[in-house]
Amino acid sequence: MTKLHFNYKDLFRSLRLGFSAKKIWVMFVGLVVGLGLYAGFAYLAWLVAGYDLLTVWESFRLLPFAESALYPFPWYSWPIYGIGVLLFAATALLAGTAVSKITYEQLRGDEFYESREAWRFAFRHASSVLASPLLVLGFVALIVVAGLLLSLLGAIPFFGEMFVGLMALPAVAASLFTVYLLIILLCSLLLAPGVVGASRSDTFDTLFEVFSCANEQPGRLAWYLGTVAVLSQLGSFLLGLAMSAAGRIGHLVLRTFMGQDVSDLLANGAFYVKVTLPDWWPGPLYWLFRASARAWGTPELYLPGEYVAGLGWAHDTGAVLVAIALYVVALVVAAYGCSIWYSGTTLAYAVLAQKKDDKNLLELPDEDEDLLAPVVDPSEVAPPPDTDEGK
Repeated sequence: MTKLHFNYKDLFRSLRLGFSAKKIWVMFVGLVVGLGLYAGFAYLAWLVAGYDLLTVWESFRLLPFAESALYPFPWYSWPIYGIGVLLFAATALLAGTAVSKITYEQLRGDEFYESREAWRFAFRHASSVLASPLLVLGFVALIVVAGLLLSLLGAIPFFGEMFVGLMALPAVAASLFTVYLLIILLCSLLLAPGVVGASRSDTFDTLFEVFSCANEQPGRLAWYLGTVAVLSQLGSFLLGLAMSAAGRIGHLVLRTFMGQDVSDLLANGAFYVKVTLPDWWPGPLYWLFRASARAWGTPELYLPGEYVAGLGWAHDTGAVLVAIALYVVALVVAAYGCSIWYSGTTLAYAVLAQKKDDKNLLELPDEDEDLLAPVVDPSEVAPPPDTDEGK
């Protein structure tokens, strides 16, 4: 069993714990499935909007975002697109729960905990991970409905203005509570996989733990999650640099005999790799994306080059295979960052649980059933032996 310090020092273990082929593979599978579902519904939304597949492909490649300045998005396409976003989020949370479970078992000393068992655990506790933020959203929706009802009553002449004035203070309190719930919603999305992976909690227990961490340890929670986020970005950045260096070395070696052919092959493969960020994407995040892509040596993520035509079917087939390899490399880098994140949030929750409840999660029994006394069937109890005493 790993001996923790139960402070911020434990969070730096996430770089090492996240660098695990098992965890990266689990996150890779989750990202592939999630992005596949997202891309399918996103393309369907664009088709429903009246755009042909070629136009969407030329603008977005495999990962289309909703709406742009050149192509407006009708209202009836948004629900379809939203389903794709929700499916991606759900798949990522389930994969994160599996990574958290592997991390928890590793901290307890089980280095051979299988990814298959982790996936089973994640699906068995899917309601705990997915329903806890939905419950918070339900409370927010109730407050919004109450606000709409107040607006409807306020439209009544004479009575409405006075009633709204009378309800002004309760409305302000409800709005402030909505802000609080939105903060809890964010904490639930970020922390729930770690809570479930480490404590096997149900939906209400998971939500209770999120509320407890946010209320009793808000400073530590913000500090720990921020630290893990920085470590996650640092890890993916370093792996991206290593991947970039490996690609440059491979390119130099292949040019020895292939010459310009390998450059044309890589250029055509990179042509299929493109991420077009939407117009509403925040400027700082856009420049961070560009800087990361430049550092990794993959500017084709946001600015693909021209396609080199007329090179034959074999070259075109090879370019498609190169594009698949580039997507795999990008997803592996992202999967490592996610692996660090979920390993770190598991550690963060273990520290927070010790701080607020004085409880070491690593000392919990293997299963909840271990807490129960064994039930013995009376029919299986052997009768006492006969004796001759007293005769």
